[in-house]
Amino acid sequence: MSALFRKRPGPEELAEEAELRRRIYGVQAAAYLDPPDAALLSFLAENYPFLLPEGPPRDDAGLQALRADFTGLFHLSAQPYEAALLDESGHLNARATDRVTDFYRACGYRPAPRAGVMGLDHLSAELEFMAHLAEAEREAWRAGEASKAEETLGHQARFLDEHLLRWMPILTAAVEEEAETALYRALARWTREFALADRAHVEKRRKLARR
Repeated sequence: MSALFRKRPGPEELAEEAELRRRIYGVQAAAYLDPPDAALLSFLAENYPFLLPEGPPRDDAGLQALRADFTGLFHLSAQPYEAALLDESGHLNARATDRVTDFYRACGYRPAPRAGVMGLDHLSAELEFMAHLAEAEREAWRAGEASKAEETLGHQARFLDEHLLRWMPILTAAVEEEAETALYRALARWTREFALADRAHVEKRRKLARR
């Protein structure tokens, strides 16, 4: 069909898109925050079955295998912090961390402290920030404020370009290679592929908001 006759999505459709993206970023954030428990695994199996095609673990041994994989990956071999990969020092809570928190602050975002997380450049925190921005976009579309939607889409584009997409693909490639369970291989691949596709989506919606 010619682009000339393609239907422009309405505010409610645009808000629904933003809400779906908010949910996905939020689910990913939760999956990287703590070792999995039965409730999280049941939720993932029901709503995102490609992560657990055989369903949640049927016994305690299966649950413990996933928890051990989480700990081995994210506490030992593949620390999920932007500074660990991008800061010249290689240390956590370094200047790279400050740049992330400065971005949050410039957007009026005040993340809650997370137990066991050593810096707000943790992958879970950055994904949660993207969920926050998608929520702000959703509310702008619902209010009919295209200029506000464009503003928050601009924040999303910049954060992906300047932060998340500069280091997360490297981390998730390492996780996909080193994970001992199918869950974390699938989660790593999904996180990377979704963010890369989302960057293109964000750009399309920015152009739409300017019209």
